[in-house]
Amino acid sequence: MQIVFYFFIFLLVLIGLWFFMVWIRKTMWDAVHRNLLDLEDQIDGRVQRKGFAGRPFFHGHFKGSEVTINFSSEKKGDKRHTYVDISYSVSSKFAFSVSEKGWLLAQQAGPLEDFLELETDSGQKMILRPASSKEVKALSINKEFLKILDAQVDMAYIFGGQRGMLYEYITEEVIKATEPEQLLTRLTMLEHLKEVL
Repeated sequence: MQIVFYFFIFLLVLIGLWFFMVWIRKTMWDAVHRNLLDLEDQIDGRVQRKGFAGRPFFHGHFKGSEVTINFSSEKKGDKRHTYVDISYSVSSKFAFSVSEKGWLLAQQAGPLEDFLELETDSGQKMILRPASSKEVKALSINKEFLKILDAQVDMAYIFGGQRGMLYEYITEEVIKATEPEQLLTRLTMLEHLKEVL
């Protein structure tokens, strides 16, 4: 009888911990949802959310181009990293990718080929591809492009091509990273990158 009692207490503690973790997750995504609603007040768009503790996402327009903001996450060691993904429907005349070297190597996508390595003012290494493209070579020495990279302390990558741009950055503080001022700064950067390309 005593074993059943302790098992019941153990089960209650586990259920309580699970509810606590769900509550923390919901509270965090509620704050992000409010941030996106504040962004919705400043630019044309709509916030959507599926499920009780689900992640919200934003779809709208910025400077005449479609923009979508959504989230993914992964656990690294004892920390959870959230990836903020911004898809921007501006086409580039040529395909390119620029990735933070440490992030790229951590993806274990095989050996790096056909790339240029750039270094930002803060010493961060960036991989620009494909190096065989004359447009990419020209981009690698473009002062405005290099200024954009210098400002990217938390970037994972930017992909650009005919279908648009995809920009992903990493944060451990997703609520702060999704404040409307932060998101507008990143959208303005993508708009500036469009002009540089």
